Amino acid sequence: MPIRCLFVAAFLLPCSVAAHHSTSLNFSDEIVAIEGRIAAVKWVNPHCSFVVEVDNGAEGTEAWLVEMLALIALQRQGFDFEPLEVGASVKVVGRLGYRPNSLYFVEAELPDGRVLRDPGPIR
Repeated sequence: MPIRCLFVAAFLLPCSVAAHHSTSLNFSDEIVAIEGRIAAVKWVNPHCSFVVEVDNGAEGTEAWLVEMLALIALQRQGFDFEPLEVGASVKVVGRLGYRPNSLYFVEAELPDGRVLRDPGPIR
């Protein structure tokens, strides 16, 4: 019985290792920019994200999800989270997602002219 369990575990291990998705499955190579105010932030593993409320004039506002690397990866590379707080104005450039209103973070321009860039290897 223990040998059978070991065999099953060894057989299923490659499936669990390959389960993590690549950004190419969720985001295109098309680069777009959005401007608005940050409505929510989520600095967690496995992916950090924040929501930007974009004003569409008479149509109202539209929420965009901006996804990033994992919290630990960003921290290790010295990413400055402080400027990306709820209520902050921001212009975000990113790779357009296949899901509506989603981006993969490339950079953010702050009102004072500072630019925060994705420190990761994939852009």
